[in-house]
Amino acid sequence: MEKGTKMSHEFLYEVDYIHIGPQNEPSQICDCDWESNFQSPVHIRNEVPVVVRREYYHQTPDIPHRQLDINALIIVRHGRGTRVVNGYSHSLARGDIFLMAQENVHTFEAPSHLYLDVYYFHQSVFTGSEWKALREFPILDSFLTPGVEAFEARGNTDYFGHLSSEPHSSVERNFDEVRRGFGGGNAALQFEVRNRLFHELVGLSIWRAGGHLSTRPARSAPIADVIRFCENNFQKDLKVEHLAAMMHVSVAHFREVFAREVGVPPASYLRRLRLLRAKTLLVDPRLSVAQIARDSGFDGTTQFGRAFKKAFGVGPMQYRKNPKAAP
Repeated sequence: MEKGTKMSHEFLYEVDYIHIGPQNEPSQICDCDWESNFQSPVHIRNEVPVVVRREYYHQTPDIPHRQLDINALIIVRHGRGTRVVNGYSHSLARGDIFLMAQENVHTFEAPSHLYLDVYYFHQSVFTGSEWKALREFPILDSFLTPGVEAFEARGNTDYFGHLSSEPHSSVERNFDEVRRGFGGGNAALQFEVRNRLFHELVGLSIWRAGGHLSTRPARSAPIADVIRFCENNFQKDLKVEHLAAMMHVSVAHFREVFAREVGVPPASYLRRLRLLRAKTLLVDPRLSVAQIARDSGFDGTTQFGRAFKKAFGVGPMQYRKNPKAAP
């Protein structure tokens, strides 16, 4: 339910849509279609059916929605909670991405200061040839196929992947630019929003295919908290003992649970965060390699250089001279 537009007081971010309690019974499924939810006096929005908005949930009762003819690209900006789709749960962490196809039922359980950046789009937003191009990516073809059977074929999930802090910051900036240009009734800007959505879908698919997205959702809230902590503190000397203590489990059990739910051991996950940070810093010629190693969480330039070359096939200085040399 909408309450105001681009409100910033008492919020961490400007928000366009605040979800509050339902007018009907929380257990009753609310059917949502494009015409009822997104038609607007702004004529061009009906010609280019894409809506961009930042949504806010906090202690909102579960409100199941069936998206009849609405697709959505959902990016978690901040907060916590659990996303439930067709009865299957996924805990939320900053940087999580969900790609929701139409004809599925979803809700958010126990949201706490949850901010979502969302692109809603109707099937007609793209031409037939554009849809054909998108579906050349097998992962998009799978995720954008509507219905419960397609959802089951994907392993009962619409979780597209997790962005670590560096790529997530890039996606956030893109969303902020798109959001600023949306909603003014300018036809050219509305078409630009549509084009940016197309490019975002393609870009995320390429990142996923290249292994730059973690594709195993953190299904338990404690693991999501650990991931969030790692992404905010990876430059520090984090010990696995400390991370295990956050979950109140033994180190051995923590390693097992983390590897099972995230897909890699804790040390590998932290190393990846540090290397991605270092890649970003290396493009700034004012920073020395020693400073970059230190700011990214490495003990020294030797350790950093070996890890960087093992991960990307070139050393830090080679990458600085030619960033295209590394994937």
